[in-house]
Amino acid sequence: MLKTTKNSLKENGYDLSEEAKNATLFTTGNGYMGVRGSLEEFGSTKIQGAFIRGYIDEIIEIVEPFCDNIYMKKYYIDEEKLKHFETQLSCVNLPDFLLVRFKIGDKIFYPWEGEILSWERILDTTRARLVRRVKWKDEEGNITEFTFERFASYSDKHKYFLRAVARPVGHTAPISVISGIDTAVRTNGQKILRNFRRKKDEKSVEVSFVSGRKYGFIGKIIVNSAFYADGKRCVSRSGESEDLIYNECIFPGASEYEVEKEICLYTQRDVDISEEKFEGYFGEEFSFETEYKKHCRAYGEILKRFDLKIDGDEKSEGLVRFANYHTIISANDMDSVHGISAKGLTGEKYNQFVWWDADIYQMPIFIHVYPEEAKNLLMYRYRMLPDARKNAAEEGMRGARYAFVCSVDGREHVWIYARHPFLQIHINSDVGYGIVNYYENTGDFDFLENFGMEMLFEIGRYWIDRVSYRYGRYEILNVTGTDEHHPYVDNDAYTNYETAFVLKKISDYAEKYSFEKAKKNTGITPEELDKIKEIAQKLYLPCENNGLIPQFDGYFCLSRGLEVEGNGSGTNFQMKQAGLYHKSQIIKQPDVMLLFSYLDVTIDGADYSANWDYYEKMCESSSSLTFPVHAICSARAGRPLSFLNYLEDCAEIDIRDLHRCAHQGVHSGCLAGAWYAVFRGVFGITVNSEGIFVSPKPQPFWNKTSLNFVYKGIRISAELTKTEFVLRSEKKNDIPIYFDGKRFSLGGKLKLSLLS
Repeated sequence: MLKTTKNSLKENGYDLSEEAKNATLFTTGNGYMGVRGSLEEFGSTKIQGAFIRGYIDEIIEIVEPFCDNIYMKKYYIDEEKLKHFETQLSCVNLPDFLLVRFKIGDKIFYPWEGEILSWERILDTTRARLVRRVKWKDEEGNITEFTFERFASYSDKHKYFLRAVARPVGHTAPISVISGIDTAVRTNGQKILRNFRRKKDEKSVEVSFVSGRKYGFIGKIIVNSAFYADGKRCVSRSGESEDLIYNECIFPGASEYEVEKEICLYTQRDVDISEEKFEGYFGEEFSFETEYKKHCRAYGEILKRFDLKIDGDEKSEGLVRFANYHTIISANDMDSVHGISAKGLTGEKYNQFVWWDADIYQMPIFIHVYPEEAKNLLMYRYRMLPDARKNAAEEGMRGARYAFVCSVDGREHVWIYARHPFLQIHINSDVGYGIVNYYENTGDFDFLENFGMEMLFEIGRYWIDRVSYRYGRYEILNVTGTDEHHPYVDNDAYTNYETAFVLKKISDYAEKYSFEKAKKNTGITPEELDKIKEIAQKLYLPCENNGLIPQFDGYFCLSRGLEVEGNGSGTNFQMKQAGLYHKSQIIKQPDVMLLFSYLDVTIDGADYSANWDYYEKMCESSSSLTFPVHAICSARAGRPLSFLNYLEDCAEIDIRDLHRCAHQGVHSGCLAGAWYAVFRGVFGITVNSEGIFVSPKPQPFWNKTSLNFVYKGIRISAELTKTEFVLRSEKKNDIPIYFDGKRFSLGGKLKLSLLS
């Protein structure tokens, strides 16, 4: 029923059982808001969802049952903390402002009643618009065609627009429609909005409310509705019931009936608009078509940055564009108050928390394509720095320890009854790597000087206290890597290699520049800087003589396969139930291969091919973040079929619902990795302060591939065929390009032959 095209996701036919998942996929948004793609006539159900980035408040936590075994209790669950774990922060589900209900005679249009004669729902990824066309026969035999169109405006991010049209087919039954707001919403099954105030007149309805019980941010929604019969404006009246407030129009006889909605959102946490400005936001008249044209122009300017073309493989091109669409609508370059969550603004799963995904998986595409948003993600981390300092102090450490999971503050916010998140201190180096990655690609020294180095100094100071010295080297003991199947390990490879890289960059930057502001704000001493340099040089970076990197100390001594009693080879569920992961080499996601694919770190003595062959077999891919890594590795290893399969898994993870949780929101980090898999894997582009390094791997199924990226403020287009690699820059700057061991200069255009 679902099909991707070059520029769209299409649904043909209606299946109510699939609606929760499809509502996720068909989300419209603009970075400020995300509105799930569920149906206008629904009203407030658990499928509906409208969220504003960073609009967070407290809920009563509903704790899912955990496996009752010694392993889980030892490594994961702190039962004493669990007893007192009652509340949690969550994104706030807004009142449903989509509400449009047509009444044909005395029958309200619902797709599960009557008979659906035809159904088409289309997400246009080139215009960020959702369209639904339905032909419906009611129980009386009346046939009516409906068209619904809607978009979150990119020309004014506080506004959302909707148009609904009904056309009778061969009948004259009277038609009426209501357009308004449904306040019967739930957040994680709980009604947390309170203090509702309603206003209405013949043209508009307004609802103001307070979120939750902790922050109590005011929110306000105003809906203007305009009704037309055969293009002529009709008179409407207002009404309300227990949960609904609306405008209603009883149409005169006509061949076409239309309602247009202008929706405006405001919350007290908004940084770009005041309540006073909001009050005068609406004009007397509005036009859906006019607003749509303005939206298309604004969205088009952003879209062309992300656009990727694949000649010879329309399916892959469409999938990457679908993935890019969800990446684009998660970004808001006007707001650094909150970061990008693992679900974007498409669902309630993970409560709109910010994970390490943001720094490692989502950051790269923005750094290379949309650096303004990348900077905002880092400014969010800077806002969290005071809390990161508190986190470190509570551990008895100096410096800053970023929370594994952040929200509107930088304290630990998820699974506070669990043990392992507090051990995933790779987050500190993830944040540090994000800062370095941004600076090396953009050359934004102003950011580094005023914000970035302060964070880096505090991150480095934390590692001074956190590392251990033994055997003539520094080690990082008692951690959990990104592979949560193996908590409480020593010298996790990903953590150690990344940390050494970040500490070296801190030392290099400090030796090259003075950074007086950062030194003053942190009080860092020359002795501490010397210590950071020493740790960077002497931190243990595990690698065997055969070129394999052990994921952690003792990893290769574990069993390569485990039997679960009565069930043969262990599955994810069986292994977890039996508490056996810690005895096995089976990993959740590819920690070691992440070093080769996403991070530009030095790995002396490691054999790429040997590690790839080994770890691909050990990875069970129970994390969505596996797929972009494996796609890059497959491309680099010259395995085009594997690359295509992993790329499809990456972009289609929610379309095919590979992890059975798409109804809760998209996997934003995984989707952001689709573009990056082409950029890093196929084009073979890596970037640092020295220049652009290219090692292209043309795919036999692709005739020509092209994309755009930004290097130090200069926009560059890249084009790859089976025989040549062409780079063009918008300026004739001398940009160093390194290819096949040689240095070239990009001064407008550079053509590299791939023929030996």
